[in-house]
Amino acid sequence: MKFVYAFVAVLLSGFAWNPVASAQVNEKFADMAGEIDLIRSVAQTERQAIVARSMILTPEEEAAFWPLYNEYRAAMEKVNDRLIKVVTDYAAQRDTLTDQQAMALMNDHLKFEQELLRVRKQYIRKFTKALPTVKVARFYQIENTLDALQKLGMARQIPLAK
Repeated sequence: MKFVYAFVAVLLSGFAWNPVASAQVNEKFADMAGEIDLIRSVAQTERQAIVARSMILTPEEEAAFWPLYNEYRAAMEKVNDRLIKVVTDYAAQRDTLTDQQAMALMNDHLKFEQELLRVRKQYIRKFTKALPTVKVARFYQIENTLDALQKLGMARQIPLAK
């Protein structure tokens, strides 16, 4: 169980935060909802600051980018809720994981990856209507870097199946 608290901080480090809706978690970790919301809030603030420092936008581009960015991050939050559920389900079952449970978790993770890709494709089209394509590419490079760091942190915190 100790790894659950450590991984949540890393897992949420790149996720958007919505004070109305908490992430879906395995019922064994329902008591962590407040902590998850707090971590999400801090993480989103940090992520947005990194994006703001890394993007080179004109005032007109900023006016178009930030509302779309907030919409994108809200969409990503919904997708990332699925990953939080998968990982907390794994944490709850890790010590007694059966083949059937392992298959269900892998399938749920693949659904997460598919939904993540769908949202990214959808927003590439939206961002390219608001910004030059080179700046959209820069934004996605930033996002990919932040996501890779997040995945590395998760990989270091989540123990392998027994």
